[in-house]
Parts: sequence; C-alpha cells; structure tokens
Amino acid sequence: MTGTFTKVAGIGFILLAILRLTPFMDITGKWLLYISIAAFFLILCDLIEFIIERIIEYKKLRPSKVLGTIRSLFLSCAVLAIIVLPKIKIDLSVKQVNTFGDAVTLISLGIAITLIGFKTERKESISIMSKDKEQNEIREFLNSYEGEAIIKKHIEELSQTSQIEKK
Repeated sequence: MTGTFTKVAGIGFILLAILRLTPFMDITGKWLLYISIAAFFLILCDLIEFIIERIIEYKKLRPSKVLGTIRSLFLSCAVLAIIVLPKIKIDLSVKQVNTFGDAVTLISLGIAITLIGFKTERKESISIMSKDKEQNEIREFLNSYEGEAIIKKHIEELSQTSQIEKK
C-alpha cells in the first residue's frame, strides 16, 4: 500500500510541476513550501526504512511492526503537510517562505541523492556476494567426485578429438 501511495504522490508532484509551467495554475510560495515539507517527509520515510532494514539484516532480526509504524507516521506527516498546513495561519514573509522552501527542498534532494548512492552500493555488494557464492559452488562441484569425473571425461574427449584431427 505504501508503494502505491508514494508512486501516486510522485506522479502528483510531477503533474504539479508541469501545471506550474502553464497559466492554468498559480501556486504561491507558501503552498510550495508545504509541498516541499511533504516531499521531505516522504524521503525521510524512505531513508529511515532503509536504515532499519539494514539494521535488521545486519543483526539477523525479523522485521517488526516498527517499520510499519514509522512508515505510517511519516506518510501521515506528509499528508498533513499538504492538507492541514495550508489551513493554519502562519505569518511568514515572502523571503522567509522562500528561504525555508529552498532549505527543505535542498535537504530533501540531498537525502534522496545520498540514499540512491547507498542503495546502489548495496545492490553492487549483493551482486558481488552472489557471484562469489556461485563461484564457490562451482569450485566445490569441480572438486567433488562427480565434477572430477566430468572433467576427466571431457579431457579424454578432447584428446580423442585432437588425435583424430592429427590423422
């Protein structure tokens, strides 16, 4: 369910960006600040999920309800930022709104890029571990009785083929 929400939210943000470029939508700086705060909570949710999953994997624990609770909490904060914050009277100057909006956007972007790096690094290490495991399995098979028999048979076939070619 969380994946669906974040996909819909992401598509929604993209549509808002496209509409922002048209005369059909006039978005205020405060509203963009609230959207930035919502995006911040979504990326923070992803970061904390990633960290907790790594801890669970490292300590070989079973996933608990903590992940679901944290996910729900951050998603709720994101929804509240979009729905509730615009209804609250907050007295901020345009300069303050722009400053906070830029800061939240840059922090979110920094977290997102860092998280992409960590996830890429993790996939690469899993791929390397998988290849090592596969090579160890092949090595074990080749050292087994069956593996040695197959190798000997293949060598005999090659030597017979080379003798036939010499004649």
